[in-house]
Amino acid sequence: MKNVLKKLAKAKNDIKAMEIKKEGRNSYSKYDYFTPGQIEGMVSKVCGDNGLLTMFSLVHDNQNNLQGHLSIIDTDSSESYEIAMATAMPEIKATNAAQQLGGCMTYTERYLKMSAFGITDSNLDFDNSNGLEKKSSNEDLISANQLSIIENLIQTSSISEKEKEKIESALNDMTEVKAKDCIDYLELNQIDKIDSGGNYTQTDIKKKLSKIS
Repeated sequence: MKNVLKKLAKAKNDIKAMEIKKEGRNSYSKYDYFTPGQIEGMVSKVCGDNGLLTMFSLVHDNQNNLQGHLSIIDTDSSESYEIAMATAMPEIKATNAAQQLGGCMTYTERYLKMSAFGITDSNLDFDNSNGLEKKSSNEDLISANQLSIIENLIQTSSISEKEKEKIESALNDMTEVKAKDCIDYLELNQIDKIDSGGNYTQTDIKKKLSKIS
């Protein structure tokens, strides 16, 4: 495992040396953060530069709890290093099992890569004076599960791209209450399976007819 750990350490240092402007902005707590696309881009670059490959999977442990596993493989020696974190499948009324699985995988893989490659952000750095400031007890910030649900629902929403971008840019400022309202809104604005030519059932047809009538 010596080779892969040496390469991983080099990859971490490469990320620290990157001069990348954070594209996300939290206006409430006044800090910038890396977007999901930036995180994936940084990891892909340092892996390519250092001969590393990442592989992600979801597994159940002995207690049947869901875990995300990230394997970091040295392409020269085939040595691998693995880290894991507990996760959960989001319950989203307007999506099927495959869509819920996709949201869970995206969210879990992102945070495993941040942990493995030493990518810190202001909203996760509690030593940063400009970091996340907890609101009052009745204004708790959006939960991890709510964030995963919203990110998944946005992908299958019928709202405009401009509105999707507006919601995405506001995610890190949302309270749990606002997040719940956002989830309700997105669930009401999912792509119509019939109009879009997707896989639909007799139940979908009945629901559509009832709305028309």
